[in-house]
Amino acid sequence: MPVQTELTTGTALGPRDKARRTRAAILAAAEQQFAQRGFVATRLEDVAAAVHLKRAALFYHFRDKQSLYDAVVADAFGSLAARLQEAFSAPKPIAARLEQAVEAWVDTVVARPSLARLILRHAAEAEEHAAQGMFPSVTRFVGVAWSLFEQGRGSGEFTPVHEDPFHAASAVIGATVFYVAALAPLLPSAPIDLLAPEQVAAHKREALRTARLLLGIPADVPAAGQASGRRRARKRPKATRKPRRKTR
Repeated sequence: MPVQTELTTGTALGPRDKARRTRAAILAAAEQQFAQRGFVATRLEDVAAAVHLKRAALFYHFRDKQSLYDAVVADAFGSLAARLQEAFSAPKPIAARLEQAVEAWVDTVVARPSLARLILRHAAEAEEHAAQGMFPSVTRFVGVAWSLFEQGRGSGEFTPVHEDPFHAASAVIGATVFYVAALAPLLPSAPIDLLAPEQVAAHKREALRTARLLLGIPADVPAAGQASGRRRARKRPKATRKPRRKTR
């Protein structure tokens, strides 16, 4: 499917803007190709054709298919990395930070379904990628999540079912990837739109419930996004009532 950008609409651009927008258009087209076909089957000719360029023009921006793939992954996961960083460093209890990370994960993947397909393709072609992580910051975020997990377990803030966080992470990450990328193709006649707001909200609730269960977060701890609302509710003054007149 051709990618509609300034390159195809005829808008006049300066050299620098044109180069920047050409690169963005190539990334968008390549993301579609890699998500649909995977790294091995994607051809640079198809990426170039989607943005009405010749194959040779791609090498002005990317030296080869691997560098293009790396750039696509970095761009696609950029917003997720930023939101995870915000969640993990938030001035909140550890349980709330981990739950905020779960919400960030679900929201980001639902907003950009190609992320889920890229993950499935990357995993299916593991031999092609050797030990390369899915996105550049993955090792750092795994380390931060593990550290928070150990701190929360050590302090007694929560009592996880397992001694490591990977089972909880697998349950949440895997469920969302499958929900966004695989469930609709497997159930093409499903009577619901899985990406409709109410369905996404239901999936997020289940993701949070799974995380709380596997991490052993006590039931009386407010879930992420609810704590502030409850605090505000406690601060609201009680409604005053006018005293009733005594009747004789």
